[in-house]
Amino acid sequence: MVSSPSRSASSPTPRRARRALAAWTLLLLAGAPVAASAQPAQPAQPAQPAQPAQPAAPVAPAPPPPAVDRLAEALAPQAGGLTPDEAARIALRTRPSLRAKQAELRAAAARVDQALLNYLPRVTVNAGYTRLSRVQNVLGQPGTAYVGTNLDPANPQVIPVQQGPLVSRPCPPPLSGNCVTDIAGTPITAVETPAFTFPVLLNSYSLTATLALPISDYVLRISQGYAAASHAESAKRLEVEAEGLQIAADAKVAYYNWVRAKGSAVVAAEAVAQAEAHLKDAQLTFNAGLASKADVLRLEAQVASAQQLQADADALTSLAEEQLRISLALPPGKPLVIGVDVLHTSVDPSTAQLTALQDEALARRLEIRALDETEYSLKKQVSLARANYLPRIDGFAEGQYQNPNQRVFPQTDEFRFTWHAGVRLSWTINDTLTAIPQVTEAKSRVEQIAAQKEQLVQGLKLEVASAFAELKRAEANIDAADRGLAAAEEGLRVQNELFRAGRATGVALVDAEAEVTRARLRRVDARVGILVARTRLEHATGRDVEKNAAAPR
Repeated sequence: MVSSPSRSASSPTPRRARRALAAWTLLLLAGAPVAASAQPAQPAQPAQPAQPAQPAAPVAPAPPPPAVDRLAEALAPQAGGLTPDEAARIALRTRPSLRAKQAELRAAAARVDQALLNYLPRVTVNAGYTRLSRVQNVLGQPGTAYVGTNLDPANPQVIPVQQGPLVSRPCPPPLSGNCVTDIAGTPITAVETPAFTFPVLLNSYSLTATLALPISDYVLRISQGYAAASHAESAKRLEVEAEGLQIAADAKVAYYNWVRAKGSAVVAAEAVAQAEAHLKDAQLTFNAGLASKADVLRLEAQVASAQQLQADADALTSLAEEQLRISLALPPGKPLVIGVDVLHTSVDPSTAQLTALQDEALARRLEIRALDETEYSLKKQVSLARANYLPRIDGFAEGQYQNPNQRVFPQTDEFRFTWHAGVRLSWTINDTLTAIPQVTEAKSRVEQIAAQKEQLVQGLKLEVASAFAELKRAEANIDAADRGLAAAEEGLRVQNELFRAGRATGVALVDAEAEVTRARLRRVDARVGILVARTRLEHATGRDVEKNAAAPR
């Protein structure tokens, strides 16, 4: 009910109205800074004479200027700024772990080439020179031979001797005495026979070419070794691609974490500025007698707390930026500028089911395919070890161009060419015995890879579940963070007006400021968090494999 003019003029003004009017007058005269709902200072109006009928009403202040969104300015994309995709491309060019995987791939490709060359026959060419020591080559010893003769010293003649026993009889004329003759009466005489010798050549020259053909290895060893090396190379190639995708995902997450830290630093700086403005308002209100000393001290503590939060946020921003620089190998002097809008990302909820995403990951992830190729390679190694159970069959051929040639007798001082070829069956018993533990070792490696693949499947399912839960949480947090920030800012505005009017304490104002700071941090975290969650889920399900394959090289 409105009081009548006569009653209002005769009754004293209430104490609360006088205190509120005095506070507003003091604030307007002093030009105190206020928060988003504060009014700009107005010049003092000349005092009007009191009307007996109705008390004078204060002049309504002008509406405040529109607030500047420092967070939107700090996180706004700029032309030429760094984007997550660009960060991923830079990381792929500079990350040492990828270069290490690429070196392993080159080594595996070289082993494939080695295994392929084993199909070729082994050709060996030798050339040599040998100086021999002097020796005497004598075949037999000097002896005596008996031949028929006419026993004429002036005209000796060799006469064939008839086979049969030798007899002693008188010598034919003109000889006298007895002679040894054959059965035909031809005299027999003894002659000395020298030893048989052949020349010795002291200089030996040789040029030899050998061709070895591992016939059994073509079936039992070489084909198995080539298959094992080929599967091992495929596994390394998949590991290189998987490492590249992991590096790209990590680079994007590092980029988003840097943006998140940068936004948190802006929110912390705004919280400090807001707390300092409220502290100044509280000091003016305290000077006007509308606030207690405890309220001022409470706001001073709030300023110190906001400053500590700002220091922590600045340190986190510096660390996130340094981590991004190291991962991208950027020079210290190069500025980092945001090149993508993170505050207005679409938040369409995902409709995929967890089991479908897990099945998608098991079908697409390169790590599983790499272990499959490794398992195939090790199975071929088992077959290769079993080949030592059986004997070897080798074909061989050799050509020799030598001076003197060892196959020519007697030796002559000239180059002669000879050759030989054949098939050899060999069986080393020790190789058969050592093949038993080798096969056992190869089988153990296959079982180890199978266990690792099973462990990887479990890990991938858990990774997809974690990324899916993170995405769902981020989708729910965005709407809640937006609504929470609007409510917190409105609550702070109301508390600020009540505090200036002396109807609220510093505790309520501090709580409202802290809630606004937390709401702004939650909004930044939610906006960036959904980008991080989508990046991780995309990598966890293997969807980045197709995107990487379709990307221009």
